[in-house]
Amino acid sequence: QVSTRELRRKDDEMKNIRVNALLHVGAIVAVDIFFHFFYILTLPSDLKFVNRLSDWSLAGLAYSNLVYDWVKAAVMFGVTNTIARLDHLDPPQPPKCITMLYIFAETHFDRGINDWLCKYVYDHLGENHDNILKELVASISTFAITTLWLGPCQLVYIWSLANCFGLNFELWVQKFFQLGPLAKLEAKLSGAMSRRIRAAFGAVNFWAIVLYNILALNSLEFALLVTKRLLVMGFPVSTLSIWFITYCGVQLIKERERILAVEEEHRGDKAKVE
Repeated sequence: QVSTRELRRKDDEMKNIRVNALLHVGAIVAVDIFFHFFYILTLPSDLKFVNRLSDWSLAGLAYSNLVYDWVKAAVMFGVTNTIARLDHLDPPQPPKCITMLYIFAETHFDRGINDWLCKYVYDHLGENHDNILKELVASISTFAITTLWLGPCQLVYIWSLANCFGLNFELWVQKFFQLGPLAKLEAKLSGAMSRRIRAAFGAVNFWAIVLYNILALNSLEFALLVTKRLLVMGFPVSTLSIWFITYCGVQLIKERERILAVEEEHRGDKAKVE
């Protein structure tokens, strides 16, 4: 991109850069408020205090830690992204909002490193990610390199193992539901009902992503406490209530993705006609 001689702006590119710059100023203010007025990063270290919290407060605290980390990453990469675009560069995009993540394959906070790992390791070894054995080799290799990059220690080992398992488990579940009887059963369901069933699994996946990643943000003790309270001590009321609310959120996300896919298809059809 640096070697490109003809530098041209896309339509409304400067307007988009200005809007993004204003959004990132707002994000910087939000991070500053989080630092000075919220204690979501320090509370998990006081296990005596968090033990006294309700199940809902504990779930909110765990979720807030990931939201904060996403906002911080959005600021770090978003500001750099905006400045780079002023120099006619097309850098990696900021990370996807944590609230929109319910698939392990899309879980990453540094899109540049993720793109590099996918290009040279994950996609290279896993190819189309349809073979269970190749996917296992690709994911283990990817997380082995990530572990070395983060710095090997017990917490990083557990984080890598948990996320590697989640990534492979998604493929195992997908293959299981592609078996003859189950595939025929889903084919008989309406599109809306199929999305509801997938959203139910997506809600479970969402909290698996939250629980696996607060390991890296907080501590193993806090992650185990949240898991125990939400799955064991909070069952069935807290567990099912939080799962249902998350399910509704995943449904909204899937509907938004469906609408965006339809709009993209219409734009593609329109471009072909022109």
